Amino acid sequence: MENNIENNLNSQVEESAIQAEEVTAAPQETLAEVSQPVQTVSASQPSEPGKGLATASLVLGIVSVVTWFLGSFAFVGLVTGIVGLVCASKSKKQGFNGGIRTAGFVLSIIGLVGSAIVCVACVACVGLLGTAGVLDSL
Repeated sequence: MENNIENNLNSQVEESAIQAEEVTAAPQETLAEVSQPVQTVSASQPSEPGKGLATASLVLGIVSVVTWFLGSFAFVGLVTGIVGLVCASKSKKQGFNGGIRTAGFVLSIIGLVGSAIVCVACVACVGLLGTAGVLDSL
């Protein structure tokens, strides 16, 4: 009877050891599955050629329009308007013809024209003040 009990105990110990090995092996398998490399699309490369230039054109067009309100800094609007037009043109040459490019192109033109008008107005005001003698008293 003692041999019977010992055999039962030995078989239970062996079974529990096998189960323990399976439990400790399971997380390792899961870790191996999780650690497999995942292919992702890089954020620095746009999915379509010319999309980055179109976005740059849009941003530069917005900056060009915003600089109208800065008065004497309207020359920055001239520069950003010209660069925005160049970016929109290059974007079209690369084959991107989306709404972002069109909006950037239009905003760059509006910003360029508006900034030119504000620059001319600022120069005219300074010239008028100079001929009136107001600047001499400063």
